[in-house]
Amino acid sequence: MISFSSFLSNHRVVQTLKRAAAPGGRLSHAYLLHGTAGTGKRTLARIFAAGLLCTAPEERPCGECIACRKVEKGIHPDLITVCCPEGKSQISVDQIRALREEVFLRPNEGRHRVALIEGAEAMNPSAANALLKVLEEPPPYLVFILTANNRSLLPETIASRCVCLELCEVSRLQAEKWLLREFPDESPSSVEEALLCGGGNLGRCAGYLKKDGAAAGFQMAIKLLQSLTTGREYDVMEALSPLEGDRTAFLRLLTDVDRLAGEAARAAFLPEQQTVLMLVPRISPGQAVAIHDLGDDMRERLNGNGNLALLLGCYCAQLRNMMERTV
Repeated sequence: MISFSSFLSNHRVVQTLKRAAAPGGRLSHAYLLHGTAGTGKRTLARIFAAGLLCTAPEERPCGECIACRKVEKGIHPDLITVCCPEGKSQISVDQIRALREEVFLRPNEGRHRVALIEGAEAMNPSAANALLKVLEEPPPYLVFILTANNRSLLPETIASRCVCLELCEVSRLQAEKWLLREFPDESPSSVEEALLCGGGNLGRCAGYLKKDGAAAGFQMAIKLLQSLTTGREYDVMEALSPLEGDRTAFLRLLTDVDRLAGEAARAAFLPEQQTVLMLVPRISPGQAVAIHDLGDDMRERLNGNGNLALLLGCYCAQLRNMMERTV
């Protein structure tokens, strides 16, 4: 059932949106939910949208009225959703222009029209400018909900006109409790691996257990760190070979390797974390810091449009060198 009580993290953000959606609540015309991918922005945005369109007299969303059910099924006529088209990297100006035309139609069934823009940082400059025009002078019944993984990629002219709410990762203990509740049939070892993959990021943890891209990427990071123990450069290059031509996958790998290296370094001091040492070699704190710094350097070069093949070779060589040294 769709409700604020079903969202277990980021209590301050949830309470802010809950008060806004309540009857007589103080409502802004635009909200921006931002934070790392996997922190639940899309889920919370839809709960908030349901609360704005819910017809219950008190607790909203109630999860039971016709409006809530329509939102849950994605068929409510007063909820307009825009996202990056499949196979595309940007939200186009044509999409925003179509949205702009639609939002000036009065609500069909409720008090509000809700415009949900998922991954708003993907708007190209023309699309952002087109959105800004309606953000500046929206009709009184319209509420915008934007989500973004990275607020800094949005024009400040857009963000400054929104109530900006950041969603953060939860604690490891909260993540573990959530996983045990949501995935009761998973083995303790699988749950532990999911926690290593996602930490306090519930989306990544769940993705690991569902065997999506998060699981494949994390297994690649494990294989890479394991290959460093053999001393053979071929093994390291083989572990990195699936990344050829895929800059996005390389960026994800850098994050996964950084997380694993940090967990392996901590495991030497925390007995309850010893499980990680069954997956990857022991890493000293100094080596973990060096891997983190190397990852930052690789990200900067990737974002600067550096040659992917050369960067993979450089990453491989520097990883081997730092693991061979006693740090």
